[in-house]
Amino acid sequence: MAKIEIEFGGHAQSINDRRVINGVMDGMMQVAPLKHAWTEELVMEAIKNTWIPQEIPMAPDIQDWNNPDIMNENEKKVYKRALAFVSNLDGLQTNNLSEFITPHITSPEVQIALVRQTWEEALHTRSYSYMTESLQLDPDEIYNMFRRDKHLYEKNKYVLDGLNRIAADGFKTGTLQSDQDFLEACYNNVILEGVYFYSSFIVFYNFKRNGKMMGSSDNIAFINRDEEVHLKNFLNIIKSIREEQPELYTEEFEQKIIKNFVGAVEHEIAWGLSCIGDGILGLTPQSLTEYIQFVGNTRLRSLGLPKQWDVKNPFPWLDEYTQGNMTETNFFEGTVREYQTGSLDWD
Repeated sequence: MAKIEIEFGGHAQSINDRRVINGVMDGMMQVAPLKHAWTEELVMEAIKNTWIPQEIPMAPDIQDWNNPDIMNENEKKVYKRALAFVSNLDGLQTNNLSEFITPHITSPEVQIALVRQTWEEALHTRSYSYMTESLQLDPDEIYNMFRRDKHLYEKNKYVLDGLNRIAADGFKTGTLQSDQDFLEACYNNVILEGVYFYSSFIVFYNFKRNGKMMGSSDNIAFINRDEEVHLKNFLNIIKSIREEQPELYTEEFEQKIIKNFVGAVEHEIAWGLSCIGDGILGLTPQSLTEYIQFVGNTRLRSLGLPKQWDVKNPFPWLDEYTQGNMTETNFFEGTVREYQTGSLDWD
């Protein structure tokens, strides 16, 4: 955790000396002038995107859910498993950001951006609760499914292991190894925000494409839009740390990051396949596999890393919902593709 230090007299710290980690932190949160100016854009985007779950009507979903001619038992099972996983993810991420990431940040403007992101992760957990309560599902079944479902337990454990690398008692930045560990944790956040949700997201979008559970899909679309901003936040954090401490990024470190992405994609595919079985509403094991690999390639590309799978997006219809907003250029060289804010009507 960054130590807060103040002194009497002397000169104020130069803003140009400010760092994402390992900088001087006086606790006064002076953000003007900005060193990490990208935070202002992201915070303002988040504010424009502000929403609450209760704005989304769930009455049509309730009718769908209670009509066996619309939602059969297998479809309900897939829905609940997808909901269980995303609710677990955002719960883990809320704690991860507040307890393990933000305390080590010494740039006040980056702290503010992360606090806003943390609030949104908590909002997402409320959205899943809203979906659960609206459909009168058993909250214990949804939130604690991982205690009874071996596939979900293994998936959650894999995600948690990736987050816990900087959670050890006494961990602090300031050495080459600890700083690389923290930077790796930031890459793992890109994996969490940019890969792990997507086998579940596609389930909800596929329901909507088939005219079912429209309100649930709208909840997910708002969450997905937030996650894209969160992804951009961590891409900027990674870029800034690499610029401030270039010695951290070695060939060995790069290969470790690629390996982490490959492992994450494999786990995400395994979980998705365990959800859909032989397929559901046109969503097949092969198409889901290709889609998660496509998402993995897209995230690697945004980090300036090589693609690992020879696939294309098998669901071009997703552009209508959210796919057109994915960060798909090399974030470190190109101009990141922008996304519309303030509504779900993307161009």
